[in-house]
Amino acid sequence: MDPTIIAIICFSAIVFTVLAGYLLLRDLRQPAAAGVAVGGMSRPVRRRLTVFDQPPADGLMGRLDQFFERLVLESGVESTPTGVFLGLFACGLLVGGTLFVIYDNPLLGALGMGAGMAVPTFWLMWKRSKRMHAILEELPHVVDLLARAVRAGESVDQAIDLVGTEFDGPLGREFARASRQLEMGRSLQAAMKTLSSRVQLLDIRLLASVLSVHRQTGGHLPETLERLSGVIRQRLNSRRQMRAATAAGRFSAIVIVTAAPLVYIGAFMWNEEHYRILYDDPTGRILLLVAFCLEVIGIIWVLRILRTD
Repeated sequence: MDPTIIAIICFSAIVFTVLAGYLLLRDLRQPAAAGVAVGGMSRPVRRRLTVFDQPPADGLMGRLDQFFERLVLESGVESTPTGVFLGLFACGLLVGGTLFVIYDNPLLGALGMGAGMAVPTFWLMWKRSKRMHAILEELPHVVDLLARAVRAGESVDQAIDLVGTEFDGPLGREFARASRQLEMGRSLQAAMKTLSSRVQLLDIRLLASVLSVHRQTGGHLPETLERLSGVIRQRLNSRRQMRAATAAGRFSAIVIVTAAPLVYIGAFMWNEEHYRILYDDPTGRILLLVAFCLEVIGIIWVLRILRTD
C-alpha cells in the first residue's frame, strides 16, 4: 500500500483518538460542584449543568456538540454524552478496521467507519422519538390527574408531586424531577421552564405556561387544565390520522432511501471484481464519495419530509 495512504490513515486515527481523549478529560475536569460536609466528606448538593442550562451556541461545532448532547439526554440512555461518543467511536473503528483488514481498501474502511458510527446514532434518534411519543401519550392523563388533584384541594406543588409518584413513565420521572426542584426552593416558573427545556414539545410548553400564568395571576385552574387535556387529545388524534393517511408514502420513501445502499452492498459482495474499478481509478473514488454525500443528503431530506409535526 502507498505510504502516503498509510500516513493519512494513521493521522486520522490519532486525531479521532485525541478528540475522544479531549472530551473525556473535559468531563473529568469540570469544576467541582458546591457541597456540604457530611462525616468529614464533601458531598455535592448541586446538580451537574447540562446542555439544557446553556444558551444556544454560535459556532457550527458548538451547535453540533449541543445537538449530540441533547440527543443523548433526550433519548433516555443511562450514559453520559462522552461515554456514548466513545462508544460510537469504538463501533466505527471496529467496523471500519475490520473492512480495511479484510479488503485492504482505505476507502471501504472509511465508509465502514462512517456506517459504524451512523447506525448507533440513528438508534439514538429512534430511542428519542420513541420516548417523546411515550411522553405525548402520557400527557393527557397527566393533565387530567393535575386537574383532579387541584379540584380536590391540593396545591399545584402537591399535584406535581402526585404525578411524579403515580406515573412510572418518562413524563412521570420528569415531573418527579420538577417536584424535587420545588422542594429545594425553586420557583414554579423556574421549574416549569426547566421542564419545557428538557422536553421540547409544544404540548409541554403549553402546560408549563398554564401553570406558570396561574401562579402569577390566579384563576380557575382545574377548568383550564381540563380544556388543555381536550386540546392535547385532539392534537394526538389528528397526528394519528395524519400518520395513517401518509403511511404508504412514508413506506415508499423509506424503501427508496434504503434501496441504493442495500443493492450496492449486495452486488459488491457477490461480484467484487465488477466494482474494483471504482476503487482503483481516481475518478471512481471521487464518484463513490459524491454518491455517499448525496445519499446522506437524501436521507436527511427524506427524514425532514417524513416529520409529522
